[in-house]
Amino acid sequence: MNFSRSSVADHLPVCALAAALGIALAGCNPKDGVGEYADGLAAYEARSLEKAGKLFAKSVAYAPGNVDALVMLARVQCDLGAMSDAGDTIAKAVALAPDAPDVALLDAEIALYAGDIARAVSRFTAVAEDAKLDPSARALGWAGLGIVEMTRDRRDFARIAFLRAIRLDRRNASARYHLGLLYRGDEYGYLDAALEQFEIFVRLGETADPRAVHVQRVIIPGIKADIARRAAERPGAQRRDANASAAALARADAAWKKGSLKAARDEYAAAYKADVLSYPAALGLAKAWEKTDSTAAGRQKALDSYKAACALRPGAIATFLAAGELAAKIGQHATALELYSRAVAANPADISAIDGLIRALRKVGGKDNAKVADAYQSYRDSLSARKSK
Repeated sequence: MNFSRSSVADHLPVCALAAALGIALAGCNPKDGVGEYADGLAAYEARSLEKAGKLFAKSVAYAPGNVDALVMLARVQCDLGAMSDAGDTIAKAVALAPDAPDVALLDAEIALYAGDIARAVSRFTAVAEDAKLDPSARALGWAGLGIVEMTRDRRDFARIAFLRAIRLDRRNASARYHLGLLYRGDEYGYLDAALEQFEIFVRLGETADPRAVHVQRVIIPGIKADIARRAAERPGAQRRDANASAAALARADAAWKKGSLKAARDEYAAAYKADVLSYPAALGLAKAWEKTDSTAAGRQKALDSYKAACALRPGAIATFLAAGELAAKIGQHATALELYSRAVAANPADISAIDGLIRALRKVGGKDNAKVADAYQSYRDSLSARKSK
């Protein structure tokens, strides 16, 4: 569950950097553990974990108060699966520097592995909400909270945490990866949104990173195949007539411009029947039904067509918003909730989508939905606060 891995130089104090470069400086005691720390970092970067662990342990033996060495030793122990040892080591770092972000983050990670959810939440939250910290550090706290919420099967709280992380640091690879997992899974099933996050994750990661390689070679092709299969399985997809659909669509658009809305509706229906994968036909039919028939049956047909259009183009925010608004108007608040949720997945900064989602959650009702609505409201407020600065 590594949240970040900085370069070796980023971790080096002056003496260690000098040792790494082969420079002798006055005051650099060979028994102060600095050289072992520098060598440990080099071994860790090379993923020689056993060697790195021995070097960091030696550095700590020479300098028990070296918090950096304690953190790296605990990190290696985590990577090797020695979680009990990692817990003991990070406890020493916490005693020396309880509020240091790297100490708090690793302490939280180890607590999560140990099943101490309360401590994990407390420590991740302390970093996430510390306004004095750099945004990238706070983003790591939010990403950690998102992972905790995933383990608790609280999908919306996890999503909000990952969105907050990305808002603070668009290059936060952990948030991108885990949000992709969340969207891909049964919790949401938003394949297009998952694909977007995984593609960004791959661009952010190192090509040699095993997880990035797996995403690129296995997960992304699998999602693309699932998206293609869903399209092929739509009723009528095997009988598509693109030419007939295009001709009917042209007639529909012409009739719409003339104000012949019912004629346009018939032609949009014909265009969609000829090609059930035509987004313009589905959208045109939805708008035509909405304009021409205000009965309950007519509004339902409009909503069904909007939903079809949304399925064909998951990134069409305006379509999702129109569909969500119509669903809310006719009292289908659960449907509105899902439509607004998908709109947020397509554009997490769209205030109208977030507001619609909050309204739908409150309309559906229940204590759990009220808490989720409050969490989205807090996220929404954070977007407004940043815009006002």
